[in-house]
Amino acid sequence: MKNYIFIFALLVSACASSPFSGSNPFEHTELLLDSEEALDGLISDEDEGFPQELLQHAKAIVVFPNLVKAAVIAGARVGKGIVIVRSPKTGKWNPPAFIKSRQASWGIQAGIQEAELVLLVITNKGLKQLFRTQYSLGEGPQIAIGPVGKTLDLNLDKLLNENDILAYSRVQGLFAGLSFDGTIISSDKHANYEYYQQAVSNRSLLIGKEGIKVPESGQAFLKRMNRH
Repeated sequence: MKNYIFIFALLVSACASSPFSGSNPFEHTELLLDSEEALDGLISDEDEGFPQELLQHAKAIVVFPNLVKAAVIAGARVGKGIVIVRSPKTGKWNPPAFIKSRQASWGIQAGIQEAELVLLVITNKGLKQLFRTQYSLGEGPQIAIGPVGKTLDLNLDKLLNENDILAYSRVQGLFAGLSFDGTIISSDKHANYEYYQQAVSNRSLLIGKEGIKVPESGQAFLKRMNRH
């Protein structure tokens, strides 16, 4: 009897320590779909979306599909998102890496019920920051509210020279009144492990390292993204 109890205890311990135990197998696929929906909303919005020219110049895209509904832990808002980097060799998007954010206060205007944050990284300086395990949006690369409107007459060269990252929201077209100070973005190693079924770093995903098996949902996501 003692042997059976001992074996049962080992099984329970193994299940509890498994990185896949208690996880939703569709959670990360849902995050990809939500991120794609947020991005598509900005692409298709004639009045409050970003100019197509900017997307073509983007070296990377960061998407947090829902910040306001994220859980509140110890007075801080946390959110989950993804980041993809365009391969300089092929011009195609490399596999998505999962990330998470944390800030004491997002500074979102009162009355806004939900917000989708999309960051277009347009310079190498902004791109380098994404390869760190953890980084702050309020430090380093210059981040600014991006211009909106499909027919906007913008000085593209000036915009690309003066900013590293452009921020967008589907709620009101731009994040007026939102402060990025104290916003920490870090790689979500646990999410990467669950989704890719192997230990893989954000850096390996962002550079498109060979040998990483991308799930079918990820392949479909990339196929649709590469149409833009």
